[in-house]
This record gives sequence, structure tokens and C-alpha cells, in this order.
Amino acid sequence: MFQAVLRVVAPHEMRGEFIDVFWGLTGPTACVRGCRECRVFREVEDGDAITYWMQWDSRDALDEHFRSERFRRLLPYIEMSTEPPEVEVTRVERLGGIETVLAAINSRLS
Repeated sequence: MFQAVLRVVAPHEMRGEFIDVFWGLTGPTACVRGCRECRVFREVEDGDAITYWMQWDSRDALDEHFRSERFRRLLPYIEMSTEPPEVEVTRVERLGGIETVLAAINSRLS
């Protein structure tokens, strides 16, 4: 599984537009074959900071998304970021779910 995280900081007066554009792409992106998750977050400390977070089944699916018309709609907003955009693409290995958390808690209590 591959994860891509993009963080931009919107000009304050354009924050609503940035959120609308990024949020508007989450549904169509999440429906694409190979996309596991697509979400948009706004930071509590800096309300102008927006994070676009995606998980993909394969590197090919992620690369195809980066080449898509949908993603190209984000490029002007990435360029307008008031801080250098932060991008991180990683390979993710799933280790478990709630059972992993509970096992860690229980092992600490023993």
C-alpha cells in the first residue's frame, strides 16, 4: 500500500475556496479503482493549513492519480500555497487494527 500526503497553506482570504476544491475531489478520487482512502484535513493550530491524504493499493495506481485531470485541478492551488508545499509519498505496511493496540496496552499492564 502507498500513502501520499500533501500539505499546503492557503492564503487566508482563499481558505474556503481551497477547502472546497480539495474536498470536492475526495469523493471522485475515492471511487477510482486502487484508491483505498482520500481525505482532507484542516489543522487546528493553523486553520489555513490543509492536508490532502490518500492511500492507494499500488504505486501504479498512485502514479496514475498524479497524472489524472482530477489531480491537475489541484496544481494551481499547490502553487498558491503561502508556504512551500510539503509532499510525502511512502510505502505503508499494515501491522494490525484495534487488536494491535489492545495487545500493546495489555502487555504493558502485565
